[in-house]
Amino acid sequence: MHLAQFLPILRARWRAVAITWGAVVAAALAISLALPPRYEATATLLVDMNGADPLAAQGVFRPAGTLSTHMATQVDILKSEEVALGAVRIAGLDRQAEWQEKWRKSTGGEGSYESWLAARVLRGLDLRPSRDSNVLTVGYTSRDANLSAALANAFVRSYVDTTLRLKVEPAKEYNTFFAERAKGLRDALDAAKARLSAYEKQSGVLIGEDDAETARLAELTTQLVTLQDAVAEAANTRKQAAASPRDMREVRNDPEVAALTAEAVRLEGHLAELRADFGERHHAVVQTQRSLADVRQRLEAAMRRAIGSFDAPVKVTQARLAEAQAAVERQRTLVLKRKSQRDAAAALLRDVENAQRAYDAVLSRASQTALESANKTQATVAVLKSATPPVWSALFLAINASVAAVLGLLLGVWRALAAEGRDRRLRSVTDVTQRLRQPLLLLLPDGRRLSLAR
Repeated sequence: MHLAQFLPILRARWRAVAITWGAVVAAALAISLALPPRYEATATLLVDMNGADPLAAQGVFRPAGTLSTHMATQVDILKSEEVALGAVRIAGLDRQAEWQEKWRKSTGGEGSYESWLAARVLRGLDLRPSRDSNVLTVGYTSRDANLSAALANAFVRSYVDTTLRLKVEPAKEYNTFFAERAKGLRDALDAAKARLSAYEKQSGVLIGEDDAETARLAELTTQLVTLQDAVAEAANTRKQAAASPRDMREVRNDPEVAALTAEAVRLEGHLAELRADFGERHHAVVQTQRSLADVRQRLEAAMRRAIGSFDAPVKVTQARLAEAQAAVERQRTLVLKRKSQRDAAAALLRDVENAQRAYDAVLSRASQTALESANKTQATVAVLKSATPPVWSALFLAINASVAAVLGLLLGVWRALAAEGRDRRLRSVTDVTQRLRQPLLLLLPDGRRLSLAR
């Protein structure tokens, strides 16, 4: 059915639509007025999901996009039996004989009275989370305005107490665990310190003292290198003296060598004069040659003696070098031993440090959980508005009337269409051309419109 067909039908049968609408609205108003009044009291809460805990070491991190999930969780907590039981106890309903009598009539005295009562009071609870915010409206509806306000506030208080208890009770359990763990770690720390102290006493190595033995080894090594250079230098000097003694200043400066050298030079000069005066065979020349040969022999002996004087420094330096090498070896052995002892002591020190860090971490968590377990006021929920007894319940009448008006309009339209289906009439040109499939011969004017126009 097209809109062009639908509107003429409603225009023609508007009385049926109006009568149906009025009947439905009147019936709804009559029923609403006949029923006992119902009152809704509301309280408003602010649920904190990102705030920092002043007792914790750092703020609680929550990833973005979890607002709806968090609020849905809080709604489920509010609807839980635990919160309902707390609200019943706070409102004092569990001690009223009226509710106990209702429970006996309903269940025959079987089952848990508090569970039955919690299920009953949950029927009037209405929770409305705000969109894209942390505000939650807690409403409670009953036939008694004061009871509605009392139960709404009771649910709020029970919810706050429950969220605080959900936070505090795990902290108490963790505090017990961390306290027991801290005791064991303290014993382990004391044992590690005792092992380190005993080893320091046994080995004589103190952690943190300067390593004098290593410095001593470095000093002896420096002396050894110096002696090695001195031995090499003395050996080279002796080798040069043996190869060309006349070129050595030390040999030339020897008193005996210097005296014999001067005597040999004098005799050579005197021999040259005698040869020039008397020739080779003169007895004075022969005598001088013999004296020169004797001087030269003594000069060679003196030079050998002077060269031999280089052996003593070499031997002394070599002896000192051997002693230095032995001292270095002894010191190196001692340093290696000390290093091994220090490594062992360092391993024991690391054990102490690791035990200390573990103990400090657990002790810190134990202190934090102790504070959290003693927390009785820092809840993550703030009450923005407490419930007050409502003075009237006309809101329900308006809601019922609005629903009845919409429902009555739909029923009226349905009634008009049903009547049209039983008694179908031609109401437009389209009905003639499409429904009857006949050609349109003429279109008569509307007499009512003509009369109105005149």
